[in-house]
Amino acid sequence: MRTLALMGLLFALMSALYADEPPAQLDPGAFGTRTGSPVTVATPSGSGGSLNWLQATLALLGVAVGLRYGLPKLLGWASKTGTGSPLDGQVKVIETRAVPGGSLLLVKARDKLLLVGSTPQGMHLLADLTDTLPETPTAVADTPFEQTLRRAQPYSPPTDYQRETEQQVQTRLQQTRQKLESLLGRSL
Repeated sequence: MRTLALMGLLFALMSALYADEPPAQLDPGAFGTRTGSPVTVATPSGSGGSLNWLQATLALLGVAVGLRYGLPKLLGWASKTGTGSPLDGQVKVIETRAVPGGSLLLVKARDKLLLVGSTPQGMHLLADLTDTLPETPTAVADTPFEQTLRRAQPYSPPTDYQRETEQQVQTRLQQTRQKLESLLGRSL
């Protein structure tokens, strides 16, 4: 918002510095006019010259503020996003919590309650909490997110297949070495 205000102020100052009074009469032949006819520029009555740039600046500033704040609200209202309406597929974010490196989202999608982790790399399903939906209403102090978070199982990272394969190869090499030692009768 500060940037927008500074840009408006800079525009107003530049307009005031470079504002020229319009010429009283145009050059003959200007804008395709005939050379023999007197052409004059109509000027508004009074001293409106100094207020014209102020009115233009305020109008421009009003349009910029309207676009900045009004347009997102209008688009949100027009598309009905995030309200759980039929237009957005009955997906509703019930609650979010910021955590280091991302955020946790409690999402209700149709009849399922999901705990989703959101990071800069993407979104990951952490737990399907559909079975833990409370049948009775909850207390006002306990939010659904806090109750679900207490019942959720900790996230276990996926299996590291590279480490598992490395261990299998090492085991196989040890078995082969033992077999060779038993065949040769000496240690390698």
